[in-house]
Amino acid sequence: MQSKRILIVVLFALLIGTNGLWANYAFKKKVKTVCQSYRVMVESTQFTLGENEFSIDLESGRNNFEMVMLVGFAAAGHAIEHQIQMGKANAYTPETVTVNVAVPISKGETNMFIATCSKQMAIELANGTMESSDFMQKIKMEIQ
Repeated sequence: MQSKRILIVVLFALLIGTNGLWANYAFKKKVKTVCQSYRVMVESTQFTLGENEFSIDLESGRNNFEMVMLVGFAAAGHAIEHQIQMGKANAYTPETVTVNVAVPISKGETNMFIATCSKQMAIELANGTMESSDFMQKIKMEIQ
């Protein structure tokens, strides 16, 4: 009797936890797909899914860090919009998006550029309703 009760509790916990995992999986998959379409290689281990913030760590060449940063924000915007369109109760829609780009400055040394924007700005960039130059101007003051 006791073992059946434990089994039921464990199965219930797995069932509840799976819904959250599915939302996170769909979000990560969308980000990876968009990044790969722009030839920016990314792995799920480079993501941090916080309660209200999504963060992605990317690497760029010496001269294309702005493009890599834009791809990171656009990928997050596409994923957030996809989550909203699915309309599920457990959709992952963080309020802010942070992109960290590691840029090589010399042999063995890198410089880190970090920028943050709201989810609405990321969605607008992803949809094309905001030009990439306007987007970069708005976040330029926030780049660290």
